[in-house]
Amino acid sequence: MLWREVVDSRTNDYVRRWMRHFQALRATSVERWIQPLAAVSLPTWVHPLTPAERDLLVDEHWRRLTDRPGHDPEEFEPIIEALEKDILEAQEESDVGAAFVRLGTRAPLDSAIFVEGSLQVDGGTEALEVLLQSERVFDDLCLMQECGYAPTVIVRPWLELEAGTELRAFIQGRRLVGLSQRLLDRVHPELVARAPELEDAVKRLCADLEQRWPLDDLVVDLVVTDEGAKLVDLHPFLPWTDPALFSWDQPFDRYKFRYMH
Repeated sequence: MLWREVVDSRTNDYVRRWMRHFQALRATSVERWIQPLAAVSLPTWVHPLTPAERDLLVDEHWRRLTDRPGHDPEEFEPIIEALEKDILEAQEESDVGAAFVRLGTRAPLDSAIFVEGSLQVDGGTEALEVLLQSERVFDDLCLMQECGYAPTVIVRPWLELEAGTELRAFIQGRRLVGLSQRLLDRVHPELVARAPELEDAVKRLCADLEQRWPLDDLVVDLVVTDEGAKLVDLHPFLPWTDPALFSWDQPFDRYKFRYMH
């Protein structure tokens, strides 16, 4: 039985929902915007997967879910070798000598390796396992199968960032219409203390990129470093994207910067 045949599954629900909005999802995938916006983004390595490699990852995850033998490890060697190369280069840019791996669409934050340990990866084999364990990655790969899209694996250096400097911006009509604290676990003293400075950095970047955004409407994750605001991720401006301290039930009619204090 293939994943498509489990009609009422979480994966099928996800694929049906996002197929209608795949153009927006594709436009916000890292590989689609990183090259023109690299100067204002975190360091990023992009490894394209072939359709055959995409299908291999989908089938391997599905075999595990259905308690069937997996593929021969040799089939994964080209992916592992490519990730190993990118990870080694990314580690050189990290203060702690580590890297982070994800798809162009989403990160495998539900992977058991990440949940039980660290978000850092040290090599190609571990990076592949992180991707294979993730249902988020599986869902996105299945969506790409249905839409005929070849995904990419994104590798970044592990950077020790102050949580309070991570922000989520809301862009509508190419203009900044809202700004929020991104990590909502607690009050972040560094954010409270530096709020005007962080807000100003984000406003400057958004103004500079007004005519360069890949879509008119976006949700943008940023981090403010010593070099200014940097892009981390882009998301579709849709209700399935986390609104942080805003609500999709309320229009973004007046700009606000919201954070816990």
